[in-house]
Amino acid sequence: MKMRNTFLLAGTLLLLGACDESKYELDNLVPEQYHKVLYVKNSGKQQVTLYDTGEDYKYTFSILKSGSDPSLTANVDIHVLTQEELDTKYSTPEAVNYKLIGTDCYSIEATHLDFSANDRYKPVNVLLNPENIKTAIAANPSAVWVLPLQVMSESDSINSEKDELFLQITGVITPSFGFVSSAVSVKEYSYGTGVSAKVSLGLDTENSWDIDCKFEVDDAYRIAYNTKNKTIFRTLPAGTYSFPEEMTLSAGTTTTELGVTIKADQLEPGDYMLPIHIKSVSLFGISADKAVYPLAIRILGPQLVRTDWTIEANTQESNGEGAGNGVAKCALDGNLSTYWHSSWQSGTHALPHILIIDTNKSYTFTQIGLVQRQNESYTDAGAGVFYVSDDKVTWTKVGVFTMQKILAAQNFTLETPMKGRYFKVEITDSNRGLNTSLSEIYAYGL
Repeated sequence: MKMRNTFLLAGTLLLLGACDESKYELDNLVPEQYHKVLYVKNSGKQQVTLYDTGEDYKYTFSILKSGSDPSLTANVDIHVLTQEELDTKYSTPEAVNYKLIGTDCYSIEATHLDFSANDRYKPVNVLLNPENIKTAIAANPSAVWVLPLQVMSESDSINSEKDELFLQITGVITPSFGFVSSAVSVKEYSYGTGVSAKVSLGLDTENSWDIDCKFEVDDAYRIAYNTKNKTIFRTLPAGTYSFPEEMTLSAGTTTTELGVTIKADQLEPGDYMLPIHIKSVSLFGISADKAVYPLAIRILGPQLVRTDWTIEANTQESNGEGAGNGVAKCALDGNLSTYWHSSWQSGTHALPHILIIDTNKSYTFTQIGLVQRQNESYTDAGAGVFYVSDDKVTWTKVGVFTMQKILAAQNFTLETPMKGRYFKVEITDSNRGLNTSLSEIYAYGL
């Protein structure tokens, strides 16, 4: 029996609240079919992604009893639409190739429910078999596989707007184990300090198992990454790092953390990578794109004091950026609001734009730091080259850089730590025509 008009029920219930019960009896105000109304909570189309774990997936929905007198008893039956009914109601109107999953793909724990006077809802468990559904999908991958359920009753009213649950299987996925992130993110540490890190990893679905996993270092990853990205990550020497070679992800826990300790006080300044590889797991598979966590660190040499430094440039803007601004010395003044800028008021200067810093002492340079002009619209410096010299005549190329359009300081490790008194920043690419600028220049070394 189906209910298609709920306005009568709403109006009569309001009337009940305003009138004396002795004068207006319930049966005279509310038609019998509205005394109890059954419906599916969260009805309609629901998408379900299954995981091929070797176990059935349990989907639970609820049937609710409401109406003007929900204390009455009721009963319902759960009907699975036939393929013909599915085609008539959904496939043809929507022009979608819906296919009903076979009876070997599901089971419903109870298809008939009796509601007592005290029952307000009843849960219904549907068990889906991922392995058999996966086979069906493979046999007909162009179809949209579904399980359409309808609630019916011979004796009680059903809300026709909420009488169906349409489960659409979006796919069957084999669970995989992997690191939460596999992105390279360099973290900087001061020379002589220790480093500890916690790396998140786990299963990409709810975990009901104790999963044992083993780890190893995959230095081939570092070599390939350097080649592809033109980076200079070094391998961490044996004895300078440690992490558990085995661990267990316990049942009920989806993610865990792998603790890593690095004795950074035993490392020279530079860029290092520790590629931790998931060697094996006791269940399921290892995620192809999250099997390695490339722990990347930069050990910064001590920042050199700039008190006695001087600077010169082959181009600067002496007037157009305001009094005292735009000139080379602004890159060493410790004031982020001032900046060096290439000339533009009296004509632009062709690239490269060159700044030469005299530190007045001899250092072994390990990193050079650059800061873009502190205006997001004018982060002009693009890329370039670093050089070091001891006499300002013979220069040795020690590294390259590519700057991001960000306002924070950006440090670049030199390919070869080089001893000298002078270093040169040669900007070869601009983000804004022939205009380049820098707020500050730093150096690190021993």
